[in-house]
Amino acid sequence: MELELTGFGEFEGVELLQKLHLFQKLTFDETTRLGSIIQYVDLPADTIVIEQNALGDALYVIAKGEVVVTRDADGDGTHSKAEEIGRLKDGDLFGEMSLIDDLLTSARVTTATACRLLKMPRDRFEALLGSDDKLAVKVFRSFCRTLSDRLRRTTGMLAKTQAMQVSMR
Repeated sequence: MELELTGFGEFEGVELLQKLHLFQKLTFDETTRLGSIIQYVDLPADTIVIEQNALGDALYVIAKGEVVVTRDADGDGTHSKAEEIGRLKDGDLFGEMSLIDDLLTSARVTTATACRLLKMPRDRFEALLGSDDKLAVKVFRSFCRTLSDRLRRTTGMLAKTQAMQVSMR
């Protein structure tokens, strides 16, 4: 007789969420509530997860696998000349900006290998935060911290690039 254990998949998702910089400041209970809106998505290699210039609708966390992030290099909308701008692996996230803005996506994300993704749909995310003001404040403060960190890193990289250009003259 085989014993089937249930519930551990949900715990695995919560545990993975707690490891993400974006959700590290949340309590286990708060993370569990976020985990309750997660959908697991298993995709084969070469599947487009997010299309460039589309309206994003979810945050994704890679539980297992690898994705490649590309941009349409010639801007013709066909991705025939795709420029690779990054690869993401286990524990990385993407699509998080679609949870907070209504702008079109800036890149295409395609599975490079078979992947297991945790998907946090925007509509369920908004409904959860709409029902819990305290959780909403903590999550949005975390988003602000993450964006601030990214802005500081980008500003630092631009400053270095400008300094190199000036020294080359």
